[in-house]
Amino acid sequence: MAHLTRNDSSGTGAHASSAAVSPRRGDPERATIYCDRASKYARAALAEGGYRFVDEPAAADLLWMRNDYDDWFERLKPLQLLNHLPNADAVADKGSLAEHLRQFDRVQSKYKFGMNDLVQDTYCLYIPEERARFFAQLPPLDSKENLWILKPCDFSRGRGIRILWKFDELRERYAHPEKYDFDPRVDRYVIQRYIRNPLLLNGRKSEIRIYWLIACVDPLLVLVYREGTVRLNSKPFILDDFDNTLIHVTNVFQQKSHPEYDPSVILKWGFSEWERYLHDLGLAPENYIEAHLMPRIRQMLSFVADAAAASLVKCPRNGLFFTLFGADIIFDDALHPWLTEIQISPGLSFDDPVKQKVIPPMLKEAVAIVLEVQRRKSKGAGLENLEAVGGFQWVVGER
Repeated sequence: MAHLTRNDSSGTGAHASSAAVSPRRGDPERATIYCDRASKYARAALAEGGYRFVDEPAAADLLWMRNDYDDWFERLKPLQLLNHLPNADAVADKGSLAEHLRQFDRVQSKYKFGMNDLVQDTYCLYIPEERARFFAQLPPLDSKENLWILKPCDFSRGRGIRILWKFDELRERYAHPEKYDFDPRVDRYVIQRYIRNPLLLNGRKSEIRIYWLIACVDPLLVLVYREGTVRLNSKPFILDDFDNTLIHVTNVFQQKSHPEYDPSVILKWGFSEWERYLHDLGLAPENYIEAHLMPRIRQMLSFVADAAAASLVKCPRNGLFFTLFGADIIFDDALHPWLTEIQISPGLSFDDPVKQKVIPPMLKEAVAIVLEVQRRKSKGAGLENLEAVGGFQWVVGER
């Protein structure tokens, strides 16, 4: 499997200075954590792991925050951990992700696949040249055979998504933005080819959510958790009624907020249930997830990390930065995985039984990994053979 070349793993760079470090910092048995009010699920999961919590961010070894975390980018103490990267938008913003993938794909020779094997055809409409290319490639007559999905670059939870096969309104909006109080440079959208033949589970469109971790930026260490969730739409899939989110937008928030949502419909499966379903129907071999899917996902995320690495590793020299991302993948009916979105601060609630099996152990291990990185850096030790890695698998770094 292709992967990034690991940088010097000695961990003895600027972060390793321990002169101003608390004696306990980096000691996982005594490490303290600060969680802001919006991180109640993270706190609940980490409390199960026996971690101690403090009320003041400055006193914590690790800060886990959902709000106002950018205030801490330049305020961290040496070796203090923060669960955000300053430039995470390089992959979490849909436009920035597409730009990084396209630029990297033009020059890379490492991978035997390219951007078009990773994501569906994508155009950044806020870039005039890409916008012109998109409109130029449209057929003379609009048709439902030519479906595209319009996405705001910086929205999550399926908000603002539209499925289009008629393009007169879109042309008019970009030709005369002043009529619509619309600025193409500020109101940033991407448009992506819609998957007409998605893998259906009990007749419904579906996707998987996986969790991946950038545990360190110096050197860059990236891992993915081997267990995720499968999300299903409420209503059977049809290539019609394109404004109906219950059919077309595979997002639990969109499903539950729809006025016609039926709470008795099951919206989530675990990986084992999904794998069994695929095998029983003859769609996938035994041990499909571990033997086939996870190696492919590691390749996909390695490509993403390679494409955006130069941006992701740009962090202030104080403190240590890590982040937990979510990634959504839709499969077509040939079981080809297509990356559709990457999220900063993915939802970590675990009120339902499917996420209860995934989120708490995943969070506890993620924190154990970054605390081990912190401890080793505090001692000037290398980052090989991290003992905390168990359910996570390496994407960039150690194999």
